[in-house]
Formats: sequence, structure tokens, C-alpha cells
Amino acid sequence: MPNTGNSLASLAERMRSKAEQDRQELEVLTRQRFDALSESLRQSSTAALSITEAAIQDALGRLEASIASRCQTLSWAFSRRWLQALLLGLALLMGIALGGWGLLAMLQSKAAALQGEIQDLRADKAALEATVAKLSDRTWGLKLLENQEGRFIVLPPNTTPKTGWTVGKQQAVKLE
Repeated sequence: MPNTGNSLASLAERMRSKAEQDRQELEVLTRQRFDALSESLRQSSTAALSITEAAIQDALGRLEASIASRCQTLSWAFSRRWLQALLLGLALLMGIALGGWGLLAMLQSKAAALQGEIQDLRADKAALEATVAKLSDRTWGLKLLENQEGRFIVLPPNTTPKTGWTVGKQQAVKLE
């Protein structure tokens, strides 16, 4: 009978040892899966932010080119201001001398057109600033940073990332 007690204790010890070994293997496998999921989430977040950044940069580039073109036109017009003043004076004298007010009306319409273009540029600038503000609001203060150490998503102050979330079938990081 004492031999049976020893074998039961030995069996119990082997079962405990096997259970501990299985637990450790499960823990290692779980850690590997979590690391793979974390890396996949990091890659998909980086890709999404890169696409968004490229689209923003493209839109800003087009808007900047448009504004630069209009500014160049205005710069040329205002750099010739002395010539405009001389032509306006001659036109006035000619208009008074000849009694023709048509030329004066044409110059006024040209000035009004330039003022309208200036207002359009101000509206474009305001729209661009509004777009930048909306983009900043939509990204909740997230910033993209790339340096010699790699690419990073910089979270706003007092924000904690929580992994393991999904949106639809895509992995997500919850910010708290």
C-alpha cells in the first residue's frame, strides 16, 4: 500500500509539472501572438498616416502653387505702380481734355477687378487656414515624426494608447 501512495504522489507531481510546462508554453505562444498583432497594428497605422500625410501635402502643394501664381500676378501689377499712376494721370487729363469718360470707367473696372482678385486670395487663404485647422482637429493632435531612429506617431500630452482594439476588421489603438 505505501508503494501506491508513492506512485500517486509521483503521478500528481508529474501532472503538476506537465500543467506548469503547458502554462509556460501557452504564455510564450500568447506573447508571440500579441507581439505579432502589435507589429501589424503599428504597420497599418503608419501606412494610414503616411497616406493621409501625402494627401494633405498634395492638397497644400496645389493650393500653394495657386496662391503663388496669383501673388506673382499681383506683384507684377503693383511693382509697376508708378507706371499705373502715370497712365492714370494721362488718362485723366485725356478724359477731361477730350470729354471721354470711357477710359476712366475702364480703369475703374480694372481696379475693381484687382480688388476682387485680392479678396479672392484672402478667401483662399482663409479656406486654407480653415482646412489646416480641420485637419488638426480631425487628427486630435497626433503628429507624424521621422528621424534617423525611424518613423513615429507622437501622441498629444496626457494621452495613453490602448492596444487590442479593432474597428471593423482592422486593428486599432484606442487613445485615452
